[in-house]
Amino acid sequence: MKGKTIGMMAIIAVIGLVIGYYVNNVTQGARLQELEAALKEFEEDYAWRSARITISGSTTVLPIANACAISLMNKYPGITITVQGGGSGVGFSNIIDGVVDIGMTSRDPRSTEIDNAKNKGVDLWLHPIALDAVVVVVHPSVANSSYPLSLTLQEVGKIFAGIYTYWDEVKQGLPRREIVVIVREPGSGTRGTFEEYVMHPWKYNVTVRASVQPSNPAVRTKVETTPYSIGYVGFGFLSEKMHAVSLAKEPGKPYVYPTTASIVKGDYPVSRYLYLITNGQPKSGSLVDRFIDFVRSEEGQRIVEANGHLKLPYVFPVP
Repeated sequence: MKGKTIGMMAIIAVIGLVIGYYVNNVTQGARLQELEAALKEFEEDYAWRSARITISGSTTVLPIANACAISLMNKYPGITITVQGGGSGVGFSNIIDGVVDIGMTSRDPRSTEIDNAKNKGVDLWLHPIALDAVVVVVHPSVANSSYPLSLTLQEVGKIFAGIYTYWDEVKQGLPRREIVVIVREPGSGTRGTFEEYVMHPWKYNVTVRASVQPSNPAVRTKVETTPYSIGYVGFGFLSEKMHAVSLAKEPGKPYVYPTTASIVKGDYPVSRYLYLITNGQPKSGSLVDRFIDFVRSEEGQRIVEANGHLKLPYVFPVP
């Protein structure tokens, strides 16, 4: 009897082990299925966290994109975001040619860029990320806070066209000194915006005597260090070593100094939006999609302001 009892107990133990193993396997299998289902359901929330993207274009947008890229990479160490400048023209051409994932621009696309994109099957999407202004600036030898300078858009145009060559030709009381004109390179979004408002209405062309600079920081440095010079920079690149000119749209209209309030209200005559560019609507859940969302988030807009630009005045609808 004793032997039978021991044998029976062993059989029961084996059956219990088998049942336990079976139940445990079924439970683990169910959990794995649930986990796989969850991963598929929330694929958008993890697939991009090991991705990499490249961004290029406008030197005005560059500091914003670079700071946002660093912030996002600090939050998610598995991603890689490479940012470089080159100008708005480079931003458009690189997107059209498929060289980068996101372009940067401080102007709308030109007709030639739109045609080139269509020919290559590229659908240009512009995503507003900030508000900015192109500010006309002069060296303190021309004007300063004690002796401010106010000009109409056409007067500014005449200066950059070389119609005025000495400062005292512009306004009585200004020095009898030759004007040094400083501009951005062709293709620059800052230059494009400036010429749209200041040169094109009167069919002016930039004087061949102008000193051409490759970026906003380069223009800023050139104006700061060159007596009797005039140039233009994005609002975020103003410094105390230069004087911002108040502008009027036309004679008889009020002169407006560039401030946050005057730009947001649209009173300052040369205002613009800054954009990121993509080929079509970004794929939902991609790193491109996540990056643009981040730049337009509260945290991203604080970075916009920290870099001297103005946050979006309202939430933009999906293009």
